[in-house]
Amino acid sequence: MRPLAKILTYLLVVVLLAAVLSPPVYWLVQWLGAHGILPSLTEFPFRRFFSRTTQVSAIVLLVPLLWWLRIRSVKEFGIERNSHGVRDVITGLLLALIPVLLLGGGYLAFGIYAWKKELNFAPLLRILLTAGFVALVEEWLFRGVLLGLASRTFGKVKAALGVSVIFAAVHFIKPGTSPDEAVGWWTGFAQIARVFDSAPPLAHVSLGFLSLFVAGLILALAALRTHSLWLPIGLHAGWIFGQQTLQLLAKYRIKPPGELLPWVGPNVVSGAVPVGLVPVIVLLLTGAAVWFYVRHVSGSESLRRS
Repeated sequence: MRPLAKILTYLLVVVLLAAVLSPPVYWLVQWLGAHGILPSLTEFPFRRFFSRTTQVSAIVLLVPLLWWLRIRSVKEFGIERNSHGVRDVITGLLLALIPVLLLGGGYLAFGIYAWKKELNFAPLLRILLTAGFVALVEEWLFRGVLLGLASRTFGKVKAALGVSVIFAAVHFIKPGTSPDEAVGWWTGFAQIARVFDSAPPLAHVSLGFLSLFVAGLILALAALRTHSLWLPIGLHAGWIFGQQTLQLLAKYRIKPPGELLPWVGPNVVSGAVPVGLVPVIVLLLTGAAVWFYVRHVSGSESLRRS
């Protein structure tokens, strides 16, 4: 079986396993909550359990996938030992976070966003941990496994373009938002059928897709030029933390929401993906900074061999 077919099979198994396991996980949490154990988790709807079960299944099944693909070392993905990993992570965080903060400041200055009446800084630690976890998982999957395999087959340019398209598309595959009256063994499969129910308007999807595609290209550039995942992990975590912090402290106030399109629109995909040409321009500036860094600052041996 070809590597691409194996990866598609892996993705199918991940989704089916999540559909089967998410109901008993949901029932277990409800039982624990009824006995005074982790009662706060019982407030989450079933779709959150389906989403988390899918993520855990993807991580657990990744090792069997690598064995199936006969991958025994990360070097087969083009990933090498990086003695500047800490520097690359910090640089990525700064190159991503500073432009996002400036963009948020501009939004507030021009009245596109407004500060919330009650500012709550308590979730910042949770946002930071979430940003780090999501960045680690997604960079390993997309810029590690997928980009590494695709580069060996199609070359770096075609691989970067293709994986960036996939990276952008999967962000819009989300569990449906309609509530489930009763959770049964079939409920997980019903979630699969409703993955596109919560899709935003087409104009928002198109511009959000563009933002994710450009971000994917920047992350691919960082991974391919440094032969490492540390720089893209830093970039990815910085973007998530910056966007989620803006959503925590301020609120989009333009009515109707598409009034300023195509320049600026409300964020999509849980408030984490900016919409509009203005944030795309900011992303391109970040991309230029990343290009300068990997060419002139991160002068490792692996970089010179790329």
